Amino acid sequence: MEEQRFSQPEDSQFANTDHATRDRALFDQIAEKYCRKDLLPATQHARRHRLFQTLKSVQMPPHADVLEVGCGAGFAAKYLEGRIGSYCGVDYSENLIHYARAHNSGPEIEFVAANIKDFQPGKSFDLIFAIGLLHHFDDLDSMLESTVQLLNPGGWFIANEPQPGNPLISLARRVRKRIDSHYSSEQKELTAKSLRSACERAKLSSVQIVPQGLFSTPFAEVPLHPQWLFTPVSILACFTDKIVERLPEKAFHSLSWNLVVAGQRQEH
Repeated sequence: MEEQRFSQPEDSQFANTDHATRDRALFDQIAEKYCRKDLLPATQHARRHRLFQTLKSVQMPPHADVLEVGCGAGFAAKYLEGRIGSYCGVDYSENLIHYARAHNSGPEIEFVAANIKDFQPGKSFDLIFAIGLLHHFDDLDSMLESTVQLLNPGGWFIANEPQPGNPLISLARRVRKRIDSHYSSEQKELTAKSLRSACERAKLSSVQIVPQGLFSTPFAEVPLHPQWLFTPVSILACFTDKIVERLPEKAFHSLSWNLVVAGQRQEH
């Protein structure tokens, strides 16, 4: 899933259920609205940029078999077309998977409505990635353990997560949790240290963490109107980030919106 999540109404029938059930039910409710992010040019440019800047952290093998965990409406399959061998997207929102199949189906593309902990594809993957997902798990270790088992030996797991190290961004997120009914109050903050530790506990090796996104990330999350105005601004923000992200990490690490963590499954 993406970084944004939606909180339940106070009178929801899911008020006494577990977090995963609430999250799934809420995404089923807002699936159509959520899908629109990748249909609007301004947000589409930023979301595509974030995906590519995330995946460039590692060298993908030719014709890689790729799994996206928390795929949402599955637009990554379209963005990666021609760059990979096969794509499988997993999300536990059945409504989001419905939109994924409607908008992004194609050869060597599969979408599955399932919790990653219960997912049994009958195959393994060269690359598994997740965008803005890990901080929504109550039991991150269990999720990573299930995910790593789906990697081929030598395969990579990559995740893009919100950066809590920037105090202004962290404050903005805390305020938004309180005032925005479309933003979950159950999110966790994952620091670079905690991300590294979680990956190492999952027995991933060669763990690396790099900052990502200085100007483009807000465009990826919030559709802005009018599109004729904000689309060129979004394109400029993405272009600027490509330049900034070539600088030494220390130059903008604490200012970035996101952290990319990558780790490799050890060879047997």
